[in-house]
Amino acid sequence: MEKIVFAKDITLYKADCLEVMPFLPESSIDLVLCDPPFGITASQWDKIIPFPEMWKEIRRVRKENAPTVLFGSEPFSSFLRCGNLDEFKYDWVWEKSKASNFLLAKKQPLKAHELISVFGKGRTPYYPIMEEGEPYGNRTKRGSNWTGINNVPNPTFRHENKGTRYPRSVIYFKTAESEGKTIHVNQKPIALLEYLIKTYTKEGDTVLDFASGSMSTAIACIYTNRKCICIEKDETHFSLGEKRVRNEYQYLEAQEKYDYTIQITVK
Repeated sequence: MEKIVFAKDITLYKADCLEVMPFLPESSIDLVLCDPPFGITASQWDKIIPFPEMWKEIRRVRKENAPTVLFGSEPFSSFLRCGNLDEFKYDWVWEKSKASNFLLAKKQPLKAHELISVFGKGRTPYYPIMEEGEPYGNRTKRGSNWTGINNVPNPTFRHENKGTRYPRSVIYFKTAESEGKTIHVNQKPIALLEYLIKTYTKEGDTVLDFASGSMSTAIACIYTNRKCICIEKDETHFSLGEKRVRNEYQYLEAQEKYDYTIQITVK
């Protein structure tokens, strides 16, 4: 197992997540954000993590009401939800800028979305990022048969909105290719990860990604001022992802925005 710590904020582990997570402190994670393997290819890295063991460790390391946000695609997402119905809350639908499944275009619609399932106990933290819209206002009255106390006339209520809208369950983000060269077939856009991180955490909170792949979650945490723990067992993906995080820190250091140190431990 290899452990790399950047600036005491970003920790990368090269190991199987079920070997690392038991050693993480209990109730230390504010958000579990992960794109776990779906098991739809024959690749070694795409083997599904056993759900019972996965959920056992997630419940142990996350704080009491911390949310777990997992990317998925059918039929994997249905298995994921059914494996933890007690904690399932809702799905986001990520509408992509680029569709896939072109080889099946004559048999079924092109796939232009991905599911993001949210789990948690009780009332999980939620900080909605308001969207822009057109301002509006309206006036409403109580029912015509209501006169209030001492026959006071029906009051008129005025509601004004300056143009903000609460998020809808369908969110649009460009795919990772729009942000530059990708290093992983399932790489997620940093902009989308930043959106989810800001939606469920505050600055200084700790995010866990137990199947990190390209380490995009780590980079999103750097730019949103969160701490992050990333775990990746595939040696090639880990090496490319670690280099990506290192390059990001070097860029920020060159811009005099960050002074970082690196600590490497091999066990």
